[in-house]
This record gives sequence, structure tokens and C-alpha cells, in this order.
Amino acid sequence: MLRELRQAQPPGFSGPVPISNREIAAWCQLTGNIVRREEVSLVRAMDARFCTEIEAETEAIRAREVN
Repeated sequence: MLRELRQAQPPGFSGPVPISNREIAAWCQLTGNIVRREEVSLVRAMDARFCTEIEAETEAIRAREVN
């Protein structure tokens, strides 16, 4: 689920945009999958960590380019 949602999402100007509840609901409606609230919380937490790690890597790349 996370991978499918992430692949369908365009990148933001300053990095990845967190997946919204609306996007999760649309994915459920399109695929017919039923997701429990605990699973939504887990996916949102994993996505938040993904966004944090991508932002950290982007900053590291910028720092290397400046030096």
C-alpha cells in the first residue's frame, strides 16, 4: 500500500509530501481493500519517516555540493 501510494504521488517543491488520509481513502476505494485504523496509523508513521529520511539525504547532498 505505501509503495503504491508513494509511486502515485508527485514530488513536492521541497521534497516528498506526506500521504494524506484522503489519498489513503481513495486508494481503498479504487482497490477495494479494507484498511483498519491501526494500519492507517502505521502507514502514516512509515511515510513520515520516509519523508524525514529523504529530507535529511537532500540536505546532505546540498552540503556536499557546496563544499
